[in-house]
Order: sequence, then structure tokens, then C-alpha cells
Amino acid sequence: MGYARRAVVFLISLGLIALSHDPIFAKGDAGAGKGVFEKRCQGCHGEKGDGKGLAAVFLYPKPADFTSGKFKLRSTPSGEMPTDDDLFKTVADGVPGSAMPSFAYIADDERWNAIQHIKTLALYFDEEEGKTYNLFELRGAPHPLTVAPEPPMATETLAKAKTVYEQEKLGCIKCHGRLGKGDGPSAQEQVDDWGRPIKVRDFTTGVFKGGNTNRDVYLRFATGMSGTPMPAFSGEQLSDADRWSLVQYVQSLKNPDVRLATPPADATIVATQTNEDIPDDNPEATVWQSAKEYEIPLNRLWQPEILPMHVRVRALYNGKDIAIHLEWDDATQNMGYSQPQTFRDGAAVQFSPSGEFPFIGMGNGKTMTGLEIPVNIWHWKGDWQADAGTYTDIKHVYPYMHVDTYYFPKEVQDKTYLAGRAAGNLFSSDHRPSVVEDLNAVGFGSLESQPVSSQGVQGRGDWSDNKWQVVLRRPLESQEARDVKFSKGAAIPVSFAVWDGARQDRDGIKFVSTWFRLKM
Repeated sequence: MGYARRAVVFLISLGLIALSHDPIFAKGDAGAGKGVFEKRCQGCHGEKGDGKGLAAVFLYPKPADFTSGKFKLRSTPSGEMPTDDDLFKTVADGVPGSAMPSFAYIADDERWNAIQHIKTLALYFDEEEGKTYNLFELRGAPHPLTVAPEPPMATETLAKAKTVYEQEKLGCIKCHGRLGKGDGPSAQEQVDDWGRPIKVRDFTTGVFKGGNTNRDVYLRFATGMSGTPMPAFSGEQLSDADRWSLVQYVQSLKNPDVRLATPPADATIVATQTNEDIPDDNPEATVWQSAKEYEIPLNRLWQPEILPMHVRVRALYNGKDIAIHLEWDDATQNMGYSQPQTFRDGAAVQFSPSGEFPFIGMGNGKTMTGLEIPVNIWHWKGDWQADAGTYTDIKHVYPYMHVDTYYFPKEVQDKTYLAGRAAGNLFSSDHRPSVVEDLNAVGFGSLESQPVSSQGVQGRGDWSDNKWQVVLRRPLESQEARDVKFSKGAAIPVSFAVWDGARQDRDGIKFVSTWFRLKM
């Protein structure tokens, strides 16, 4: 064992550092938390908590490795473990600028239980002694920093803070750049403690992993971010006054046109009842004016750049139908998917028919968590809508290309050359029942389109003024066993996804929300 760890163990033996399970694991139950972790966290973070879950291959930045004991978001000095409150905040709020969602939709006791299980995963194996130590116990009770009161912001404060920001000894400009855009001369050289390239924070987006308040940013300066090149600027390097002025300066770099979404505090979207018909072909119908709009934050699963994004959601129902209205900003319209270099815009709504909150990535499958919690997905696709008018074939993409071919009857040609169409695959079909696909999944690799006879969701998307509006509508009653069932007063778990074709989004490269409740 190294000298530092011998010293820690010696202090423990003297009783100068606490090793009792009572203060270290005070809130929640680790045994109950194991089940919560398996159901909600294991898909990304892995069974051992090492960040190597089945979903990790689709995610960038990569999921946290709890086994390392390196927790980025803390209120404690560098080298200490986070407090329970630090971990609770991360689980409750999520991590903006990453794929880590908010778990505000689950009960507090579930979060506390999950936190206690996560703490059991932070293990250190001493090869000399052949023993395994829990890092939370080994390092003792954490000591949160005292955050000094924030002084009022003034013009002269920002001017002084700019000189602090530009000091060579701090190195802010080297990574974040002179204007805070994350484009400093050293930005492309940054890697985390696992040797993986990481994206330097762009302050102009207003997105900060530990939260967007001034206090949150203050703590990032004061504590650093373990596992990353972001250091802690202690009192020896920055006074409280300089640290606060630097926080205010960084916040002043935010693009004034960027607005971050404010989700419903109770994680509930209430569908408005109407006596009017709800058109499935007109997202701008006046009936939508009666429905309350909710802002739903979205996180991009694969983030080569940090993008604040949200979707605006409304829901309506009448005596026969229920409908969802989605609106999001998109500077370009992308309807094609017929060339390898083009990708379509799209949107999806995911439901959990059982009423349980499963893993956000297409539900829970036995191979991933030992549980089976299916999901039902309504997926609007821009290229399917383009095909609804005139099916986009090779002759439309390359209008002047000449092809010599054998002129077989269609049924023979499809079977020989277009096996997907011959098999009835909706992706290959030139006559689809809807521009919205009704799908089911039970975990990764299980996504399945419902039979044509069960495709009951209709819809349409309209793009104008740099934004999409999409309406999805289905009858309230459905005979398909795997469809979500709606009833007045029931709260159905619901989440949302958006694909931006201009950014080459496809499959798992997309923007997603966490779970919310849809209530009629």
C-alpha cells in the first residue's frame, strides 16, 4: 500500500477519520438501491458501475465510471468524495451537456437507495495487501466547501474578471478560448483520465454540466472536475472575490439568443380535453391553441459539440382520439434518406404501457437488466412524409442516369432485387399506411414494427420559419395488445426524441428527453 493510503488507514485506526457505515451510508438502503440501479442505470453504467453498459457505445461523453471513485460534480475539495447531497443533485437534475438524464420522475427514496448502491461500487484493490477497500469508507466523511456570499455584479467587476480569466497561470484561455467558445489552442489536445478525447466547454451555450446557476459554476472553479483536465482553483490561486467575479464573467459570455428550457416541476404533461376534432394532417390547426405547452429539455446522446435543445409539447384528446403536438427549432429541412450522405429529420414519442418507468433506451430487456418492461414508440419520419406524395426512387435522386435492366414483372423484380419490399418491410414499401411508424421494443436490439394492420398512428410534419411542427394522432381505443392504453386520470410514462438530419443524426445518434408523465 502506498504511503498516502497507509497514512489514511493509520488515521482511521486512531479514530481521526470516520469509517462507520452510519455517517458514510446514512441515507437510503444500498440493498434496495441495487434493484433501482439495475432497472434504471445499468444500461449505461454497466453491472459493475464501470461505465461499460450496453448503451455506452452509443454515448459521448462516456458514462461515468463509479468504480474509479472519480466524481466530477462535487461540493467538496479536490481529492475528497462527493457528499450524498452532491450525488442526489446529479441524479435528480441529470448532467446537461451529456446523455445523463434527470431522474426527477422517480421518488426521492429510490434516488437515495440508488446513491447508496453507487457508493458501494467505488472500490480500490491494493495489490500488495490483496485487499479491496471502499473509497467512500477509506477517505472518510466528505467536507463540503463553504461558498462565500456572491457580491453584486458591476461593470468594473467584469472588467477585472476579464483580466483574471486571461491570466496565463490559470490557463482558462488555453482551453476555453478568449471568447469562451471552447476553442483555445489546447482544446483539441484534452483527454480525460481514461485517455479519451473530451470536448472543452463552450461557455456561450450557457450549458454547464453541474448546473447553470452562479453557485454551480462557482463550485466547478472551487472543486475542479475529477477525471478531467479541469483543475480546482483553491484559495491560494483565487480569492473568493476573484472566483465570484470569474463566475459572473463566464456567465456574461453566454449567447443572449440561447434560452434553456424549463421543464414541468412535477414532470407531468397534462393533456387538454376538447370537444373539437383534432386533425392529423394540420399541425397548425387552431384547436392546438387550447392546449398547454410544455418545454422538454433534450440531451444529445453523441455530442461532438454542445447543443442546448428542447422540444415544445402539447397534448389533446376528445371522445375518440388522443394527439401529441411537437415543435422544435431546426434551421434546415431534411426530408431525404435515399443517398448514403443524406439523413432525415424525425421525431418520436415513447410510452411505457405498463405504467412503470423503464430504462430510457427502449425499455428493459432480460439480457440487459433481468427485467422485461416493454415500450411503445410512435416515430414520425421526414422521408416517409416525402414519399407519401411521390415515392422517392433512384430515378428521382439521379434523374439523368440511364440504367440497363431486365424488365421483369414487379412481383418478380421485387423478390429478386428488393427483398425488403417483397417481405413487407415498411422501410422498403412504396405504399405505407402512415408517415408515422408504430413500433415496440423490449430493450436494445428488439425494436420491431407492428404489422400493417396494427399501424394506427397518423400524423404530419410542417417545416417553416426554421422550426418543425409535428402532430401524431391515434384512436383512444386500440385492439393491439402491445399498444399503450389511455384512460382518464391515468399517468402514462412518456419521453421524446428528435433527429436532425443536417447533423447526420440517425438511429441512436439523436436528442432524447428523460421520462415524464402524460395525464389525461
